[in-house]
Amino acid sequence: MRGIRIPALATAILAALMLSVTLLSPASAAPSVSVRPLPLPMGEPPTVPYIAGSVGDYDVVDGDTRISIPMSASGHANLLGASGNGYLVRVFPEHRIVRVEPGKAPKELIDLGLSEDARLSSNGRYLLVLTYPNDNAVARVLDATTGRQVSAHGFRVRSRVIPLDVRGTTVLVGAHSPARTLTWNWSTGSIVTIANRTAYVASYATDRLATYDNFSGQPECSYVSKISTPGATTWRTCSEKVVSFSPDGARIATAQNDGGAEHVMRRSFNGTLLTRYTNMNGVWVGPWETSSRILLQSYPNDRTTSWLVRCEASVCERAAKGHIEDLR
Repeated sequence: MRGIRIPALATAILAALMLSVTLLSPASAAPSVSVRPLPLPMGEPPTVPYIAGSVGDYDVVDGDTRISIPMSASGHANLLGASGNGYLVRVFPEHRIVRVEPGKAPKELIDLGLSEDARLSSNGRYLLVLTYPNDNAVARVLDATTGRQVSAHGFRVRSRVIPLDVRGTTVLVGAHSPARTLTWNWSTGSIVTIANRTAYVASYATDRLATYDNFSGQPECSYVSKISTPGATTWRTCSEKVVSFSPDGARIATAQNDGGAEHVMRRSFNGTLLTRYTNMNGVWVGPWETSSRILLQSYPNDRTTSWLVRCEASVCERAAKGHIEDLR
């Protein structure tokens, strides 16, 4: 999906656009596109890192780079993201966070429990983790290269805090009971409440924030805003949940809010539905390759092989056999 360098795909895009003009009036619904992999044409490999392989033998693949992930014979892994020259993966069933890097031995950064959470900051510099030592909830900031703890702060367990992103020495945190969004500055020790809803997806790089007002296994009603103006809602939904924002913040990838996995929606920042991606066998949101091109994890009828499907608007193609972290 690289413009005129792939004539067949360019033709497909033109045909899709002509079909949209023919079948869709300005007031009609956005296109619904099947992303079941095997009928789709094969395109170029992903331009972002992903996981490939089979149980007990997974690799991080990034262009021509392929790095083996240490794991047990029954193990599998999710990619948290790229960090400098390396990649952070969460290895199961042990829940270890491991850094792999070309030409270097794998390095275990932290060994987590089943309920403990880990996220990579949007700049790839910090590993944000939530652990429960001695029945306390502790938000930790680790150096994503060395695993060295930069800072930590204890919260009440019932707060169920979610460290989301870092800017400078400030960590954006979602919290429960009561619902609120916090900033924690590890340099000054200050904690400030910036919103009375729980943040669950955020990016300082794009100034984007998704919060919800209640939680019962799945987020209830979600609100999209800017981190800089968390009280100014640009879109509200009670049937979907935000999974990610595009690199420029102009688009949102959402999933069903009922636990189902048959649909993924691509929306504008104000909530306008642009494209609905469907697969009754399951479809999940993967990383954005560009601000308009997204990877989706999708299965064929037999659900034996996970594919990464690349979509730009309503035109999709297979990119690789592999998987990404389930971002839901």
